[in-house]
Amino acid sequence: MKVLIVDDTNTDRLLLKLHLSKLGYEVIEAANGQEAIEQFVEHSNELDLILIDVQMPYMNGFEAVKSIREIQEQKKQEWLPVIFLSASAEDTDIEEGILAGGDDYLIKPISQKVLSAKMLAMNRIADMRRRLVKSNRINNELATTDHLTGSANRRAFESTLEHEMSSSRRYGSRLACAIFDLDKFKVINDTFGHDAGDAVLVEVVNRIKANLREGDTIGRLGGEEFGIILPNVEESEVLAAFDRYRCIVADHPVVHESINIAVTASIGVAVYAGEEESKEVLLKRADESLYEAKKTGRNRVVYHP
Repeated sequence: MKVLIVDDTNTDRLLLKLHLSKLGYEVIEAANGQEAIEQFVEHSNELDLILIDVQMPYMNGFEAVKSIREIQEQKKQEWLPVIFLSASAEDTDIEEGILAGGDDYLIKPISQKVLSAKMLAMNRIADMRRRLVKSNRINNELATTDHLTGSANRRAFESTLEHEMSSSRRYGSRLACAIFDLDKFKVINDTFGHDAGDAVLVEVVNRIKANLREGDTIGRLGGEEFGIILPNVEESEVLAAFDRYRCIVADHPVVHESINIAVTASIGVAVYAGEEESKEVLLKRADESLYEAKKTGRNRVVYHP
């Protein structure tokens, strides 16, 4: 368990650090409220607990924790337990500490037995928190990821598209959206079997993923149909970018159980430049271009600037 201890008194901070280290906890330190915030920002993904003194110059513990809770809320982070340390046993101070975002309040001088017991309880909470974070991450992946290919599922793809369209309107940048599907995919399934068809889908996605820029998105829209989102792209580069993906699919067969399976893709592209256009209309334009690509011979990119 990793603990941030915050106290402006060097002696108190050292004694606390020595005791926690003996108990087997990893400790990082801060000497005032501002340092506490900085240490939290730097180590937020690793921290399990904050022990923070109330009375400190410049920024007291209550103010520092309020700022930390605001950061957590903005970044949608999981709750991090906080214990205030203070020489004051006044009911109003204890109440203020809880209202400021604290979870417990210990009176100085702190008994080592009491601190050990509190740390044991916090260790249990930290363990439950880690399991909750892991469970939430797994659930989020299941809700947004296509189970076969590992790409975004349709729901996540359309959500990303809406977000990128909003950014395009805000910053005046262009966004390219494409829909592609694998040509005569039913023939692949009928000839080589559905296991081979699944292997083809996985391999095609992996090839394209390996060549996407950071911030680009590929998603499975259903069956053998996929979408690609390229934000911040110049209009003059759109056709070449998607033709490169076409070549990545077509230039080398997919090998499944020592069998070479030829694969090609037809791609329909639409560009969004911040117009008052809905996601549905943009996808429809891309789909119409895909239909044209299929109708005019397959294994090609259709884009009308």
